[in-house]
Amino acid sequence: MYNLKSGKYSVIAQEYEDETMPLEVEIKNSKITKIIPKKEMIPGGLEETVFTKIPNEIIKKQSLDVDAISGATHSANGLIDAIGKVIQRAGGTLHEHQTEIQSKNLSTNVRQTNLKNIRSRYSSWQTKPSKIIKEYSTDLLIVGAGISGLAAGVQARQLGLKTIIIDKNGFVAGNGGGVEGIFGINTKMQQEAGIHAKKEDIIAKEAELGQYRADGSFWVDLVNNSAANIEWLLSLGVQLTTVDDYHGTCMFPTFHWFKGGFASVGYVPFMKKEADKLGAKFLLETSAISIIFDQGKVKGIYAKTPNGDIKINAKATILSTGGVGHNPDLLEEQGWSTKNIHYCSMPSNTGDGYQMAMSVGAKDMLKESPEFMMNYIQAFPHKGVHLYLDPINGFMALPSGGPVVFVNQDGRRIVNENVKKYNLLYQRMAIKATKVTYEIFNQSIFDKLTEGVENADQILEEAVRNNEGQSLFKASKFSDLAKSVGITENTLKQTMKDYNSFCQSGHDLEFNKDKDMLIPMEEGPYYIARLDPSNLIGVGGIGSNRKFEVITENFEKIPGLYVAGMDSTMQYRDVYTITLGGSACAHNVNSGRHAAMNAKNYIDSLK
Repeated sequence: MYNLKSGKYSVIAQEYEDETMPLEVEIKNSKITKIIPKKEMIPGGLEETVFTKIPNEIIKKQSLDVDAISGATHSANGLIDAIGKVIQRAGGTLHEHQTEIQSKNLSTNVRQTNLKNIRSRYSSWQTKPSKIIKEYSTDLLIVGAGISGLAAGVQARQLGLKTIIIDKNGFVAGNGGGVEGIFGINTKMQQEAGIHAKKEDIIAKEAELGQYRADGSFWVDLVNNSAANIEWLLSLGVQLTTVDDYHGTCMFPTFHWFKGGFASVGYVPFMKKEADKLGAKFLLETSAISIIFDQGKVKGIYAKTPNGDIKINAKATILSTGGVGHNPDLLEEQGWSTKNIHYCSMPSNTGDGYQMAMSVGAKDMLKESPEFMMNYIQAFPHKGVHLYLDPINGFMALPSGGPVVFVNQDGRRIVNENVKKYNLLYQRMAIKATKVTYEIFNQSIFDKLTEGVENADQILEEAVRNNEGQSLFKASKFSDLAKSVGITENTLKQTMKDYNSFCQSGHDLEFNKDKDMLIPMEEGPYYIARLDPSNLIGVGGIGSNRKFEVITENFEKIPGLYVAGMDSTMQYRDVYTITLGGSACAHNVNSGRHAAMNAKNYIDSLK
């Protein structure tokens, strides 16, 4: 860079989800000498990683031609754009510099073949790289640094295991940063709040909701360990604030909120700090590409780093890669349509752990495992990973149901539209069985559902006008709604006639929807919206036993291989029973801790 005017420049960098970072940039002798963030950042988080590493690279190279941090391209681009503005204000020109970030793509493609044997399908996940630039050896290798990976790492170091934790992102937390709280029963917090619940009632209800198809001993372990796990977290500095029933959606008051409402604030920084203090070694921007399987035992993995491929020898390996929630091929294998899908999960959750486990003969639980799949309407605003919290388009808002009507491609109702009251995830389950599902509402119902939402009518008007994806239509008659999406007019008119009669009588003769949700639609304008899938979390896929040892189809353990977090959820089948709020997070911590404990026993047996 040259011919830049010296001085201090203030600029705002755009981050993800409309967040911003104020910066002070100092230029001396035509060189950028300082790039200083002017906002407090969470230690070890995405922001700190982006706004520490990339500024150092820019200053070192005196160029905007720098590499992005894997998993944080949006924030990195915002930083680059901001520095570009400073260069222009200082008299420079951007054409002299490369301003497009070259992102390190550390993810791997899904290997698909026509072979029936699933182990053969994923055999490439045992491929040895042609060149290894570095080799490590450790007692325990943890693949993934989210909720479960951090729990496993801290527990392993407390047990004295030499531990390496890798993550394909340039920061820890993964998908877990957005988790709001954790389940626990009979904790000190509950006792202090005067909250009481019986363990056996919780376990019995979960078995009922899961149609008794899961091995209930997994629930017994999780529930019995939950209080001790929470006390362990608190001893490590993890911050929990209150305990309740999560906005009234849970059957029991067992939801312990993280400070700030997110694990990225109340959990991740404290667990990372403890792991660092105990001496766990983190290798970030390091993506597992294949598993080392020798003489029937797992002995580590090969991984890709920004500088080349490495080999990590490990006596035991824990897979905690966060599930398959951002892999459309694997989602479709589960039976979900991925057309128009919106991902609320991290792009890094591509099922790497699942595919490595399958390559060594693990029990395949993918088709029986649930997804945290919800509805959204493409025409409404749907930017970013926090769509599920949106007051109009989120998982408890307009697309989730209530006093609306859901119809299939034939114009027939398919479900009690208020089924979310039993489980928020039920809003999508029936839709899985249709070619397409539409939601019908009128203006008064929209106003009721968006009461208190600023500019709701304006947002609706713009959504109809712009109509992204041809997914939302407005009309004064039901017959015109039918025409707009290709439904037979007479069928839809009859459906709505019947529905309005149910509303008038206060009794739904088809699906027995709650009386207070039966609001007739007799005045327009009317709207019809296509309900598309919005996926937050992939839940499960890899079979394991109660020790979190990965098992084969014959329930035999695969020596040296363990699984934790969203890769392993044997307590669920098909649907995540969110009525026990925070149980997935509780499972992440529990499985991470106990996988490490059991790996310690295995490692000791090798001596």
